Amino acid sequence: MKNFACFIVLSLCLRAVQAQEIEGYWGLAVGLRYQTVQDHLITKSRYNGAPVYFSINHERRKPGKRSNFQFEGSVGPLTTGAFVLGQTPARYRQPKITSYWNEISYSSLFVLRSSEKADWWFGPSLSNLIHVRFSPRWDNSSINYDFSGNLQAELRYRRGFRLLGKPMKGNVGLKLPLLGYVTRPIFTGVPDFLDQERSFESQLFENTSVRWLGDFPRIQFDNFVEFPIAGENKIQLLYYWEYYSYRYPNPVQTAAHTLGINFLMRTK
Repeated sequence: MKNFACFIVLSLCLRAVQAQEIEGYWGLAVGLRYQTVQDHLITKSRYNGAPVYFSINHERRKPGKRSNFQFEGSVGPLTTGAFVLGQTPARYRQPKITSYWNEISYSSLFVLRSSEKADWWFGPSLSNLIHVRFSPRWDNSSINYDFSGNLQAELRYRRGFRLLGKPMKGNVGLKLPLLGYVTRPIFTGVPDFLDQERSFESQLFENTSVRWLGDFPRIQFDNFVEFPIAGENKIQLLYYWEYYSYRYPNPVQTAAHTLGINFLMRTK
C-alpha cells in the first residue's frame, strides 16, 4: 500500500512538472492571400487576385523543442489583364478562374542555439499541398491542379524585444523542400483532352513523380510578430511569402503574399 501511494505521489509530481514545462496554444487566423499563378495548361497569361485566407493551428512548446500543426486554406477568384499576351489593355478580357488552395503541415523543431534574447530552431517539416484551379471557358482543360506531399527542412529565428513597454517576439522562418511527390494533370494543354469515357477521379494520380529541390523548388518564408494579451493568450501579426515552380507536363509558377492576424488561445 505504501509503494502504491508513493507511485501515485510521484506520478502527480511528474505531471505537475510536465504541466509547467509544456505550453500549448490553439490558433485561428484570418487574412488575405495575394496570389499570382501562371499555368500553361490554362494559358500563358498570369492570373492574380487576393482570395480570403484562413488557418487553424496548434502550437506546443517545451524546453528544447517546439511542434506546430497547421491547416491553411484560401478560396477566391483570380483574373488576368489581357486575353492576348502582350496586349494591354486588350479588346477581349479573359474570364475569371476560381482558386482553391489548401495546405496541411506539421513541423517538429529543436533548439540549435539559445540566449536570453534570441533562439535558433531547426528540424523536419511535412506538408501536403492541394491547389485546384477552375477555368470553365477552357472546356478541355478546365480543371488544373497541383498536388504534392513534401518533406522539408525548416529553420526559424526568434528574437524578443519590447515595444511600448510590452514584451514582443519576432519570428523569421524558412522552409526548403528536400523531397516531393507531385501530381499534375495528364493532359498537356489546349490540344489534349481528358478521356471522356473515364471518370475524372480515376485520372487524378496518373501523372505522378518524385522530385528533388532542383526539380520542384518551393521556398516559404513564415514571418510574424507575437505579443501577449489578457489571460496568457497571444496575437500574431502574420506575413507569409511562398514561391514554387514545376515544369512537367507544362510549366506552372505560383507566388503568394499572405497578410493576416492569428489569435492564440492558451490551453496548457
